[in-house]
Amino acid sequence: MPPLRHLALAATLATIALPVYAVLPPAYLSVPDFKQCLAEQNHGSHSSWCQPARKPKACPRVSWRQLRALQGNDAVPACRAK
Repeated sequence: MPPLRHLALAATLATIALPVYAVLPPAYLSVPDFKQCLAEQNHGSHSSWCQPARKPKACPRVSWRQLRALQGNDAVPACRAK
């Protein structure tokens, strides 16, 4: 049986060697009523949310402002022109 220190070292090395990826949920999910403000865009094999150029009538103004304020990777992409 290997000494205890060898097992501890092996466990530590295994923990360090394994990549850890933490994925946070998209920021738009925390915006109230986001579904009333965004549109779905079809990409063939999948669909995704996109932000229309104009605020939909059912979208609360506060939610629209929060979605428009998202920047960088948090920003919802603009819908493609049809």
